[in-house]
Amino acid sequence: MTAEQPTVLTIILNYKTADMTLKSVEAALAAMDGIAGGILIVDNNSEDGSYETLSAHASKQGWDTGNRVRVIQSGRNGGFGAGNNVGIRTGLPGNVRPDYVYILNSDAFPAPEAIRVLLEHLQATPGTGFAGSYIHGPEGDTHLTQLPFPFHRQRIRGRDPLRTGQPPSEKPQSPD
Repeated sequence: MTAEQPTVLTIILNYKTADMTLKSVEAALAAMDGIAGGILIVDNNSEDGSYETLSAHASKQGWDTGNRVRVIQSGRNGGFGAGNNVGIRTGLPGNVRPDYVYILNSDAFPAPEAIRVLLEHLQATPGTGFAGSYIHGPEGDTHLTQLPFPFHRQRIRGRDPLRTGQPPSEKPQSPD
């Protein structure tokens, strides 16, 4: 981490959901207010005009001024992980590596304070390697964003949160 204000790269993966992605960007911009870094929209080879729509809207809104929001194409649709890896490798403008990466799907909308709260937590607990926030879907419904680690232990014990629909705990989970 740098001695200056830490940087956060928010990656939003798009695949044929340009309108929803734009709403996600608006929520992410609000959550990034006062935080150094930027938002990178990765179009995962939509081939439906999404890239052009997203780029034009970013320019029209002035989001691309100062590189606060950038839009790139992945070149191929390798899935969620591959698309986000393209974003992580791209980093911030000038090939700057961010201190933190916040991964967001196009149908997810962080609360206005979500990224700031996560950043404060990560700075206060240097041993933390991974953290996630509550996010909401397009209709305001809460998305399940946490699973116990290691996940397979819960499945074996019959407490699979994906099956029950209930997160196992609201507290941070230790990997051991």
